[in-house]
Amino acid sequence: MQKNVFNDHWTVGGKAVTLPHDAQIAETRGPDVSNGGHGYFPGGVYTYEKAFTAPAEWADKTILAEFEGVYKNATVSLNGKELMFHPYGYTGFFVELLGLNYGCENTLTVVADNSKLPNSRWYSGSGIYRPVWLWECEKDGLRPESVKITTVSIDPAVIRVQSPIPVKAEVASVSGEGVDFKLTIPNARLWSAEEPNLYTAHITAGEGDETEIIFGFRKIEWSNKGLFINGRETLLRGGCVHHDSGILGAATYAESEERRVRILKENGFNAIRSAHNPCSKAMLAACDRYGMYLMDETFDMWYNRKNPYDYGMDFEKCWEADVTSMVERDFNHPSVILYSIGNEVGEPAEAKGLDYGRKMVELCHKLDASRPVTCGTNLMIMSRYAKGSGIYQDGEQKTGGGEGKKEKEGQNASLMFNIMASFVGSGMNKGGNSKKVDALTTPFLDSLDIAGYNYGSGRYPLEEK
Repeated sequence: MQKNVFNDHWTVGGKAVTLPHDAQIAETRGPDVSNGGHGYFPGGVYTYEKAFTAPAEWADKTILAEFEGVYKNATVSLNGKELMFHPYGYTGFFVELLGLNYGCENTLTVVADNSKLPNSRWYSGSGIYRPVWLWECEKDGLRPESVKITTVSIDPAVIRVQSPIPVKAEVASVSGEGVDFKLTIPNARLWSAEEPNLYTAHITAGEGDETEIIFGFRKIEWSNKGLFINGRETLLRGGCVHHDSGILGAATYAESEERRVRILKENGFNAIRSAHNPCSKAMLAACDRYGMYLMDETFDMWYNRKNPYDYGMDFEKCWEADVTSMVERDFNHPSVILYSIGNEVGEPAEAKGLDYGRKMVELCHKLDASRPVTCGTNLMIMSRYAKGSGIYQDGEQKTGGGEGKKEKEGQNASLMFNIMASFVGSGMNKGGNSKKVDALTTPFLDSLDIAGYNYGSGRYPLEEK
């Protein structure tokens, strides 16, 4: 299995570009653009193309194109034939390049449709804003993200290697083989925020089929006694980090992601919450290297939209694939210690939303039993949702038994919420302390491994009773 950079020699609108690329930041912004949450940039439909030659030897291989992130509604075609449609702008996806013309030129086309705004509560950027890779795989061989490494114990240091096909794994002069086996590594150095020791597993399957996986020996435990990393009680000193890079726009540059992690670490942080979507692979790698605990988050909304054209339109048909994408990508990264299934969603206040929440927790556990699942829960928002007066109104949203107020086309619902929060911050905290709110929110919070309270620190002492 060979991984190749596939970022050069693309065009968008006939203009040559190198990926990653943010198409929205080149648009002309203005006060008449009614999407303040997007920084007053208009959106658009952006067509990317790349011409490349497929060597004759590829005929005996499986060729995959990996897109780490396309914002949004990405349609991928090869030589005019559509191969995949991927709505969510924050999860990566793999496309098998079926229909290649071997020994001659091919054209890969990606259409990113970010024309309907607002669809986010922040500046999203547009286009192929994260890197693209080309994978050359043996027909029945290894695949990206298919081999998983789990820490079984830290004293002694034992890992479990799982693969859909038989493999041989070598780590620090120790080796084993099979589809599910364990390796004991003598004198292994553990991974933590204080000592981010990393190891490389060399994986082979058959003749010449190989890959390398970077991982760390790290054990997570949690209970009403606290969070423990490698047996030591650990307090998280963290902050929320959005995906854009300020004046650089939404394009994901590895150097920029590393810079942010480094600066946070130098200033006493030991944790990051990816707000409010799966972070980039570059961010994961930087957190691994610097020793930064990471809570990776799935969505900012579920099936009720916070803005007229956001992911709420796609949630019910796409959530399972997108949760799976995040967990499978994160699995071997020691920095990831928590999965979050949402941010300040009101839906768990009703039976349908509670069912979705439980399904997402169950899916995370099925895919990865080693990490806890949480959610950024705003108790006041859930309470208001149950009364039919949700905070975020998208023009069609139904909250609880009531229907949300109609809002103007193009208005960003986040603005109203942020203004309100600045005035009622303490009241939002107290809003989660009543017995009525406790009874309403407990079924969902009990389904999580670790409860998350946004603006709800007043609840903490009550939970100790």
